[in-house]
Amino acid sequence: MLKKISLLLSIVLLVAAGICSASDYTPRPGVLSPEQVDFEGKTVTILVGDLGYMGPYGGEPNPERMAEAEALFNVKIELQHLGTVNVADTIIARIMSGDAALDIIRMPHRYGYYSLVSSNMLMAMNKILPQAYWDSLPRVDRYTIEKLGYAGNFYGFGIVYGLFNPSMMFATYNKDIIERENLPDPYELYLAGEWSYETLTQLAIAATKDTDGDGTPDQFGIDQRMISHDTRIYRLAAANGAEIAKPDENGRWVYTFNQPEAIDVMNQVVDWRYNLKVSGGSFSGGTALFYMQTNLAGTPGGYPNFGLVPIPSFTPGEYKYPAYDFAMNMLPINSAYPEGLIALVDFLFREEDGEINLDYHINTYMKTQDHFNMFMDAIESWQGEGDPFQDMFWRTMQPHVISVIEAEKGAQATMDEIAPQIQAMIDDLFKQK
Repeated sequence: MLKKISLLLSIVLLVAAGICSASDYTPRPGVLSPEQVDFEGKTVTILVGDLGYMGPYGGEPNPERMAEAEALFNVKIELQHLGTVNVADTIIARIMSGDAALDIIRMPHRYGYYSLVSSNMLMAMNKILPQAYWDSLPRVDRYTIEKLGYAGNFYGFGIVYGLFNPSMMFATYNKDIIERENLPDPYELYLAGEWSYETLTQLAIAATKDTDGDGTPDQFGIDQRMISHDTRIYRLAAANGAEIAKPDENGRWVYTFNQPEAIDVMNQVVDWRYNLKVSGGSFSGGTALFYMQTNLAGTPGGYPNFGLVPIPSFTPGEYKYPAYDFAMNMLPINSAYPEGLIALVDFLFREEDGEINLDYHINTYMKTQDHFNMFMDAIESWQGEGDPFQDMFWRTMQPHVISVIEAEKGAQATMDEIAPQIQAMIDDLFKQK
């Protein structure tokens, strides 16, 4: 059935590709049409960050559409890959040297977005584009741009995702262990609105056992790697509604990782590791029931007969799908022709690209109809959840979070203890008094 769905989607996409020529293209509100833009043969450089998970083109433009754009906009387009190291420094150097005048920055937030925007290196796009433009964007891109708003402005524009954020995180489980141990299927619990940390813990306890009779457990409920590092905790906590900082009712950013949404998750991890002793083994090796967090592209390297469910929350039936990347198109503060670059991005990157990416994910990563149904539910439900402060606060918090999940210190006291330091960093980032 899954391949039939994929085949049907592929046929629809092929038809769409055949009719989406320049004559059918309509700019979004406030965006110039191709005939209104002339780059006079100059070169536009698209700086592409770590977007390999974006499917067939890896975050680059469709090659045929790029060639069409070069003719329509009288422009030469070059692609430059930013890599994963010193990304913000590379961008700042281009801005300060004057080389960024016709740059388009297209990258995930965690490679220095907040460093760039807080240093006044990016152009506020809401000062150029009308409200109708933002209303016209696909919901996933709109949520991303809104989430990364800064000082009342939007610094992203256009489409990166179109349909879904491929970095959304899920939990996977070993279906062979479920069947062999005659345990309730997590996917059925999810459908019934009964999937939660409580039901996951019950399954993890039941799955942890000594299967070879040597007196030591060799099958476990949870792959230890998924709950033994602070980066895992921020993503697990986000599925329970926790983020390191959130804006309050007045729009002021405040530290929130000492609230129950985060504390309960850290206490649960400690319970799994040290009290219940249900963590260990290897999901890919077939000796752990749950792999607590992965995006869909991470599943083929895991156990082949896997099920897919949301990372649970403490409230049965309430699910979030935290993303680890929030990518946007951005322009440098000294952009020489923002209206033309906005038009070029609007032409190059379309909503149908997200559909092509979905087709790619279906054919490459999904194994069952349940996988497809789960993923589509996530696409419909995602509203920007995920902690966005990886490049800002995670390193400072790391030793404190690790001390909690290694049962050296209590969660509440430790997160309260670090609160003034993180709040001061938040105030500095957002220039709050």
